Amino acid sequence: MTTDPDTTYARLAQGLQDSPLNASPAEAHGLLCGLLCGGVPDAEARWVREVFGNEAGLDTDMDKAMDEDALVLEDLPPALRLMARETCAQFVGADLALSLVLPAEDAPLRERAEGLYDWTRGLLLGLGLAGLKAEALSDQGRELLDDLLAITRLDLDSLASAAVEHGAENGAENGTENDVGHDAGGEAEEDESALMELREFLWVAVRLLHEETGPARS
Repeated sequence: MTTDPDTTYARLAQGLQDSPLNASPAEAHGLLCGLLCGGVPDAEARWVREVFGNEAGLDTDMDKAMDEDALVLEDLPPALRLMARETCAQFVGADLALSLVLPAEDAPLRERAEGLYDWTRGLLLGLGLAGLKAEALSDQGRELLDDLLAITRLDLDSLASAAVEHGAENGAENGTENDVGHDAGGEAEEDESALMELREFLWVAVRLLHEETGPARS
């Protein structure tokens, strides 16, 4: 997103108020990325219907709009429409230039951990809706999928230190467990480092899964 991250996240949250999914911006973005990663045709329109359903609160009748995807997208709140279009553009081309939609970097550590948890949950939902089957993946792909599933099973109080255990390429030097809420000295620095590692792992996982599944399904 091109504006201030904190303001953008708040606008996205406001635009999602009518969603029956009760999704956070991070989860909604993860869902769209899962659909795109899995090569779903017309992923934007499918995403709108999954997020808002037939209770969209949009001006357009969603049933009539099933065959008029452009109308569905145009009726999105502006922040969500921009996010969807920018995300789809990021999946075009050989190099995945994906920016994860997450709470601002100056948000409390636990809030950012919750954002990563929500984003991962949304990604897995999108991959499931795309029809992704673990048995169709390579060994590496199945391992990535297992790591993503493991993230959603973590206690949020230990999520910040989970990157070391779940496949981030450049793991933190000290792998001891730390509470997300700790905010003192070296432990806080380790929590920040681990959270960054987890974010990088999610980006790498999406890129590798997209390389493996997206082209075959598009």
